[in-house]
Amino acid sequence: MSDWLEGVRALLPGTRLEFLDLLGGSRRSHVRRIRAGSRTLIVKEFTGSGAGWAREAAALSVMPSDARVPRWVADGAVPPIVVMSDAGSGASVADALLGRDRGAAAAAVASWATAIASVHRATTDSRAAFRDALGARAGDVAVPESTVSADLEDAARMIARHCERLGIDVPADALDELRALGSRLGGTESAALTPADACPDNNVRADDELVLIDFESAQWRHVAWDVAYLIVPWPSCWCSWRLPADVAEQAIEAYRTASAMAYVDSPGFRRDVDAAAVGWTFVSTSWFLDLALLDEPPLTDPNKPSPTRRSMILHRLHQTRGTAELPGLAELAARLHDGLTDRWGDLALPYAPAFNRP
Repeated sequence: MSDWLEGVRALLPGTRLEFLDLLGGSRRSHVRRIRAGSRTLIVKEFTGSGAGWAREAAALSVMPSDARVPRWVADGAVPPIVVMSDAGSGASVADALLGRDRGAAAAAVASWATAIASVHRATTDSRAAFRDALGARAGDVAVPESTVSADLEDAARMIARHCERLGIDVPADALDELRALGSRLGGTESAALTPADACPDNNVRADDELVLIDFESAQWRHVAWDVAYLIVPWPSCWCSWRLPADVAEQAIEAYRTASAMAYVDSPGFRRDVDAAAVGWTFVSTSWFLDLALLDEPPLTDPNKPSPTRRSMILHRLHQTRGTAELPGLAELAARLHDGLTDRWGDLALPYAPAFNRP
């Protein structure tokens, strides 16, 4: 405990500190609650040599006060820690999805969209500040402000490898369409700062509003990538259950209302969200297909109910096969879906438990 606590003491000299709780974390970080004088704070300690510390510290340090995120207090590189305000121990959207109340779950999903909109709205002019803050913390390690194009390129390469392995022919223009989403949905117009991993459990309800937490993947990118989380749904998350169509549409409307960006009322907004959902289909398939082709090992904690990778992949591919605007990817999705269904059977992605209750 002493290294991180000494790091906090160096950042908050003269403040009496007391360790309270270990809140969790991952293989990349440890999250703790401390008392600092008369208030409680959250300390996130990063492990390994990844860029998570630089991204989270940079993002929170430039976040305007009206964004629904923890407030930056301090950060230090040795040890790599970020000190932030304490959003409390409220329930998350994932808790609502696991619950028994359909109305509460639908409201929680809409509040997630409103919280995302608050961050987008607050940060549309923050690109230069984020870039400078990221560069100041990155040191000699290259930490790009956005990973969108690189992620799409990696996905194209891995999908090509998977298709070769499965004996599936890739339509001529499909992977070019996938790579081109990096330009279409890049970081120039209609872009903002995003946590980039806004899963249903990366938030806390506090004072009747949702606060987004976990910015270790923070980057600058087109807002459609976040809104498309509602359509996929939740591409990178363990709790990627299906959402009823009306719940997703109501949440998208909540985003439109809270965003206050002229772009979200244009016809291009929804086309871009749908295109981003197609992108997420192939990016997430590239992440999960290797394990899905094995014996379907558990996603995470076996005590947490979650859909299988196979059902997630098939659901996303089935949705994408009807995409008229990206015909090459639509055809590739159809071929992958049919080939994988032949292997696994026709697996339906279940609705989140709250939407499955009688």
